[in-house]
Amino acid sequence: MREEEERQGWQGGQEGAERLAGQERQGKQEREESQDSQESQERQERQERQESQESQERQERQAGQARWHQRILLTGGRAPATLDLARQLAVAGHQVYMAESCPDHLCVHSRAIVRNYSVPKPNENPDGYISALQEIILLEKIDWLIPTCEEIFFVARGLDRLSQHCLVFTDSLDKLRCLHSKWEFIGQAREFGLLVPATSLLTSQEEAKAVLAVPGKWVFKPVYSRFAAKVFMVQTRVASTVAKGEKNKNADETEIPDEIEIPDETEILEKMKHLSPQQPWVVQQFVEGTAYCSYSIAKQGKLTAHAVYPVRFTAGPGACISFEAVHHPEIDRWVQHFVSLVQFTGQISFDFIVTDDGQVYPIECNPRATSGIHLFQAEDQIDQAFFHHEEGSEQVITPRPSHKAIITLAMLSYGLLSIRSWTKFKEWLRLIIGGKDVVFRLRDPRPFLQQFKLLWWNVKVSRQQHISILEASTHDIEWNGEEAK
Repeated sequence: MREEEERQGWQGGQEGAERLAGQERQGKQEREESQDSQESQERQERQERQESQESQERQERQAGQARWHQRILLTGGRAPATLDLARQLAVAGHQVYMAESCPDHLCVHSRAIVRNYSVPKPNENPDGYISALQEIILLEKIDWLIPTCEEIFFVARGLDRLSQHCLVFTDSLDKLRCLHSKWEFIGQAREFGLLVPATSLLTSQEEAKAVLAVPGKWVFKPVYSRFAAKVFMVQTRVASTVAKGEKNKNADETEIPDEIEIPDETEILEKMKHLSPQQPWVVQQFVEGTAYCSYSIAKQGKLTAHAVYPVRFTAGPGACISFEAVHHPEIDRWVQHFVSLVQFTGQISFDFIVTDDGQVYPIECNPRATSGIHLFQAEDQIDQAFFHHEEGSEQVITPRPSHKAIITLAMLSYGLLSIRSWTKFKEWLRLIIGGKDVVFRLRDPRPFLQQFKLLWWNVKVSRQQHISILEASTHDIEWNGEEAK
């Protein structure tokens, strides 16, 4: 009996010890969990304080823009317009950084750039592109991100992510898409009660055939395109007498040779062989008159900078290679009115035809930087248009009247080959002598030599992709209305 009691007592003591050990383990685990939770909370609080401090510093810099020089990240360093903008911003005292997917871009050796960053190709890896920009913004403590070329659509796609870390000078993707679309833009201008050329949407070969049966001069182009790379004009046989004796004129009243075809239906349809609802085109009534372009900077529907220049010499059918500032009140009013109606923020450019009786017809819109930036000089302080423009201010920065700029290499090739008259040659010579090259600067000479490396890169892409050199120059950044994924 005594042995049984001793055995039971021993078992009870063992169970008690086990319970005590279990309680100690549980207590230790609870203390460790409490300590981990406390450390996690402290880390979160430190992170929140750091983010709050960075946000406060950024707000202070932005609130005191007149006293602070900005840290600016530009994209699109392959374009002469971007190089020009970078130089003007650097001269104004800002620190300029560049993000580009083209390895041989024009700005890679420019003294205006503090640091260059290579980023993924936007239209091949849009998420990776946004992540790369985000990393640069955080690393360099960027105040402003200013996209300049067609990569702006991918930047706008990632606007929610990027705008958490800096100010991004672009409007929403929906608004940019509407302006970039040659169909939606004309429809929007028509809804605003503005004069527009007759324009129709084409989504099938049958619709294109129907247009070719209608008397008139017609301009065909993809809904999403650039540099007028695939634009062609047609005059139907039936309407061959409609435009008899009429010619499009340059600003100097000299005639532009018509690139107009008496159509062979098979040949015309071959040019639109990919025409479909997914790859639509527009057909637009040809408007007789003088061609002009505009370039503007706008903030919340107010112009802060604005330039107008006539189309004199182009690379191919579309891209201007000579620029001369002119004052055109009708175009000025048109742009201000349209920008106000859409409440646009960003850089925006338009192509116009102005008829002999002064009617202004919009042809298309580019909601990004274009070559009009070349008409501004350091003394114009165009940085004020981006950063320092006060709300309610009516001041608009404009270039010096008659200021001329040229892309010299293009003028010596495309420009010279386009001359068909003595009058046109004199115009070319006047611009060559009086125009300032947009790339060469004595204090920043390396981008001028870099042009040739960039050209060779475009040639290689052109051969690989079986596209024109102009198309190759934007092959990795072009956006054709793809939906955000």
